[in-house]
Amino acid sequence: MTWSTRMWLLPLAYFFASSEGSFDTCDFMLEDDHPFTLACESHYSSDLKLNYQDIWVKADAPYWLWWRRQPSLQLLASFYESPISPCTNVTLSLNCLHCSDSEEHGIHIRPEAIHCFDFSFSYVRALMKHCGLSPNPEPSRVAIHYARLVPDRQIPSRAARSRPGIVDLLGLWSSRW
Repeated sequence: MTWSTRMWLLPLAYFFASSEGSFDTCDFMLEDDHPFTLACESHYSSDLKLNYQDIWVKADAPYWLWWRRQPSLQLLASFYESPISPCTNVTLSLNCLHCSDSEEHGIHIRPEAIHCFDFSFSYVRALMKHCGLSPNPEPSRVAIHYARLVPDRQIPSRAARSRPGIVDLLGLWSSRW
């Protein structure tokens, strides 16, 4: 991997390590009259893996995109099979993602497994395009959920470190995928 590629990936690491992409900004997902509706499902391609190097997703992993168009376009992406995978409509309540109009508890969200943003970025647009969706209009808010955390190494909690390790989050210096 070249130095310029590493520098290009740093903004993606910043998004996932910053408070702007934290669980605290997921309040837009809370239940309202409009659930997130399944827009598409696909598998994470080798090209996506090479271009974005998301260490939490392996090539060929399944992913689903749900969107809500009220009041603006909002997107929920979820990687790997989970109780919400078969849902046509998804809502969030009490820190659980679940199928709307279902008595099932769904999946409890761990703060480290979901990242919410008040903006869109190229990774989200690439996921939409790969899944056959038009990235226009761009989502105004995005939630990225990882149903399982892939790396088999322990990542210390935020409380145990003074600053998140941006390089460690991207796995740029690690050969383990």
